[in-house]
Amino acid sequence: MFIPRYFENLTNLHAGTQPERAYYVPASQPTDTVGERRTASNRFQLLNGDWDFRYYPSLWDLDADVHRAQAAHEPAFFEQGFDASPAEGYTTTPVPGVWQNLGVDGHQYTNINYPFPLDPPHVPENNPCAVYVRDFDYAPDPIAPRAFLNFEGVDSCFYVWLNGAFVGYSQVSHAVSEFEVTDLLEPGVNTLAVLVLKWCDGSYLEDQDKFRMSGIFRDVYLLARPERAIRDFFVRTVIDWTEPPAADSATADSADVIVDCSFFEDAAVPVTATVLDANGSIIASAIATPCDHAATRTLHIDNPQLWTAETPYLYTLILETPGEAITQLVGVREIRKVAHTNEYGNAHEVVEVNRHPIKLHGVNRHDSDPVTGPVISQAQIMTDLTLMKQHNVNAIRTSHYPNAPQFYDLYDMLGFYVIGEADNESHGTVQRIDPNTDE
Repeated sequence: MFIPRYFENLTNLHAGTQPERAYYVPASQPTDTVGERRTASNRFQLLNGDWDFRYYPSLWDLDADVHRAQAAHEPAFFEQGFDASPAEGYTTTPVPGVWQNLGVDGHQYTNINYPFPLDPPHVPENNPCAVYVRDFDYAPDPIAPRAFLNFEGVDSCFYVWLNGAFVGYSQVSHAVSEFEVTDLLEPGVNTLAVLVLKWCDGSYLEDQDKFRMSGIFRDVYLLARPERAIRDFFVRTVIDWTEPPAADSATADSADVIVDCSFFEDAAVPVTATVLDANGSIIASAIATPCDHAATRTLHIDNPQLWTAETPYLYTLILETPGEAITQLVGVREIRKVAHTNEYGNAHEVVEVNRHPIKLHGVNRHDSDPVTGPVISQAQIMTDLTLMKQHNVNAIRTSHYPNAPQFYDLYDMLGFYVIGEADNESHGTVQRIDPNTDE
């Protein structure tokens, strides 16, 4: 086979990907990148659109095509000079999209049982697949010369080539896969080729009750970064409770916004952190000396407005390093689980937000649309969220996988408690062990 069989190898979840990190979209200066406004960043290049596309009922059919091309000394689909034209069986397809909505393969729904024979880590030898090819222009930025290629959702796994060079492999359908492609990009026209397989060993863990659809179903984009910059960060808030808050209180005496940063390189990177209120006024800042490896910034806020689902007040945190700024919404809140005793003397645990017990009036929500399938725009999800708020829903369970990362700011803005699920559900295995169970 012309590709390594990572898709059936439990030791190869990824190849060539960057370590996981917090979601953010950098820019050259502080920029509102909430939701779909992330395209306003001059360091964000969206690669969505019409891609050249060809579907194969089996990976072996594609493998035979590749070997025929190589035997004839002609370029294969992932090599430069390949002709992705109708004469070669190619059409165009929108990305993001799923190929079942193009009239190839078939729509399939199953809940408990697997849609293929249970033989982990193996999947059917006739594994449907599709080739995606796209040309795009790239102009290097001397201030931000590093380039990172991001795929936010591909079902079920995929291999990537850029300008004929193998970039890497990734799976976990609803997670972001990020590859550094700095050394592979060329000024001017570049060619990106992606092979998507319908099934992989991860499909045993992605046995969600839903219509099974395949393809590049979330956004694809490039991020331009400086040589030295923030790689990851974590934000937490610590509220100073000098006395228990009143039941109707939406404020506290003070709070600290604590930011932990890590960097790409060991070299020192100075970080300036600033907090703005909802009106855009600066209320806290910390100008840092250069730090190696990691840094912690503490920003103090007097009389902060507290975030709850009913009062979703948000501050804006700006992290600035030389040549780059990251903008992040922040809610000041404390969430904890505490023991309570009810009026009958029974002990139980309750969730408190800002020292008040809450009740979750929630719903399970799938990324699902009768026309677009799992491809969900901001307009579509806002329709869902608006309807939920109109019916006093205050919590969302992201059944049964992480949502697109840019949507979590929308949950914060509208006021939702979120139970975020991992891309992990394996009913089919349990059914084989105990066919009488419903779990």
